[in-house]
Amino acid sequence: MYVIRATQKLLKEMDYKVQKIDISVPLNTWHANMFTLNRRKTIVFMNDLSRLSLTIVGVKKAQLKNVEELFVSELRNYLMSEEIEEKVISRYIEENEGMIITTTNNRSVIGTLNEIIYTMKIIEREFVEGIERNQWNNRFIYKAIKYEYPIEVFKKAMEENYRG
Repeated sequence: MYVIRATQKLLKEMDYKVQKIDISVPLNTWHANMFTLNRRKTIVFMNDLSRLSLTIVGVKKAQLKNVEELFVSELRNYLMSEEIEEKVISRYIEENEGMIITTTNNRSVIGTLNEIIYTMKIIEREFVEGIERNQWNNRFIYKAIKYEYPIEVFKKAMEENYRG
């Protein structure tokens, strides 16, 4: 089950009932925040284990009611663009069916999440599509993951947990 740890700003927009959860698997846990990019509401999800980010631009209020479908669809498309095997992606998505939305709990992840938001706002680079933006965002190195690329850390974890 996915655990989405949303900021207060995102929780307010979603108008969602928060569930309490103390323990979660880092590979299945994502922090999320909402901000405005090019005058459009944008959600950024960041994986706790790998710091992999998934940015969804132009989110409408109605889409927030089906945030699980939106997240899973965007995640599948992005991971396929990164050439992760289809069966590995499918296993990850199937084993994590369902979503719990709760409050944030990791200042390190929030710091990295805010860093990627800041970078997107400052760079103001236009991307043809969301996949290109996600690929670009996941090519930054972070101290929290021992100076590795988020996509490489995520791929390695996916291979270890969902191959075979």
